[in-house]
Amino acid sequence: MCIIFASKFVKTLRTLSEAELKSFELWLRSPWCNTNKNLIRVLEKIRKYYPTFDDCKLTKEKFFKQVLPKGKFSDRRINNLLSEAYLALERFLIFQQLDKKSELKKELLVEAWEDHDLEQRFLKDSEKEIKRIDSKTIKSWEDHLDTYRYHRQLYHHPNQSYRIRKGSTILQKMDEELDLLYLLEKATILNEKIFRNRILQNENHETEAALRLWHQATEHLQHPAIEFYKMRFAYTKENRLEQYWKLREAFMERHGELSEREQKVHLMYLLNDTALLIKTKSISATENLPLYQIGLKTNVLLEKGKISYSTYATIVGASNVKKTFRFTKQFIEEYISKVDGKFQEDCKIWAKAHTAYNQMQLNESLDFLIGYEFKIPYFQLVSRILNTQIYFDLYLQNESYEFYLFSYFDAFEKWMTREKIWSKSNKISVIRFIQKCRRLAKYYTNPDYPEKKIITLFDDNENVQSLLWLKEKQQEVLNTKTKIVSDTVRDDL
Repeated sequence: MCIIFASKFVKTLRTLSEAELKSFELWLRSPWCNTNKNLIRVLEKIRKYYPTFDDCKLTKEKFFKQVLPKGKFSDRRINNLLSEAYLALERFLIFQQLDKKSELKKELLVEAWEDHDLEQRFLKDSEKEIKRIDSKTIKSWEDHLDTYRYHRQLYHHPNQSYRIRKGSTILQKMDEELDLLYLLEKATILNEKIFRNRILQNENHETEAALRLWHQATEHLQHPAIEFYKMRFAYTKENRLEQYWKLREAFMERHGELSEREQKVHLMYLLNDTALLIKTKSISATENLPLYQIGLKTNVLLEKGKISYSTYATIVGASNVKKTFRFTKQFIEEYISKVDGKFQEDCKIWAKAHTAYNQMQLNESLDFLIGYEFKIPYFQLVSRILNTQIYFDLYLQNESYEFYLFSYFDAFEKWMTREKIWSKSNKISVIRFIQKCRRLAKYYTNPDYPEKKIITLFDDNENVQSLLWLKEKQQEVLNTKTKIVSDTVRDDL
């Protein structure tokens, strides 16, 4: 990459869409926004390299001549032009963000009326905005903050009518809005500290005193998010499962009463709770699906219209294990475009292979995996796990697959051992999966039928990847071998 393309200006320019680039050009051509005509030429000359900006032959000297053909080359001058262009781009992005926020524009306009001593406009628009926010059924934390600020501006305005008015509720309103805003935000911080204490070593956040104060302050406060936090803060180790189900049921019934931000906060923490309970085998692995479906319906799982590849794969996996294949198919087709482009093909191929496997279309599932090379490390791993499961099931159906299965065990284990990207605990978990699967396969073909070894295969309580699947196969092997032994005894008789 040449020096010009490595500048902050071009790096930021690279992130703009074509529509935004055209808008930025109009911005620079406006005398009110920009008085340096050279910046227009900078953009004109640089935009022909958009979006790749990969011409290695473009030097500072060549670019200078394109922008200022009659000027004498100066390294300092071209650097200053690029810096000024970057500052202009910053201002453009700020105003672009402002243009998206209609409520912020109204708030700034009210402030402008006050700064220019336009009292009647200030008072009229302030009251109008307060009524607009109060009419909302569901308020965001920004709404609570804006209501407090509007009331505060009115109360402290030089026109003292609001301050001296008999029976005015303005102070009470300020108090209520500030309390609610503070307690919601404080609950989020406390909840995060409790969560980090539970999952991270070497972190021990003190929360008991703050929780006592928070509970005292919320004693007479009615708000669905506050109620959900109270239920969450009441979690105990002994009754966690029962309390989880109560909170989950309450959220499923009342999530529509929450702002988008509070919906996302409580949904994500419930998903974290669900993952932990699945890991400890307290609930089924499919219990996260209804929560994900709510997240999709309300769009709170989408970040700027996008869904992460890991969330995409988790939803497909949960739906397939639950055998809700109609939902799986609809989800795969509807949401693949919402996955980041570089992950889409990996997501789609894995999703189709996983769906085919759970529909017991084993050869079709294998065809998806064999004919495609996954690029993302996550899918490189989960596709190998799925491949192992397919070969194992084919082996249970037909022992002629023994060579393929055991060869794949060896190849997978060697790959996992040499890979550097995975954590030690993750590697151990997957390697144990391969080893347990290999032993179960050997027990299956052992003519002596080592029933006790099969039954006690997972008694060591080790951390093993795909343990639920392994236990299903364990039971399948036991049932098959028991039937074979019974049939053999019957034939002997």
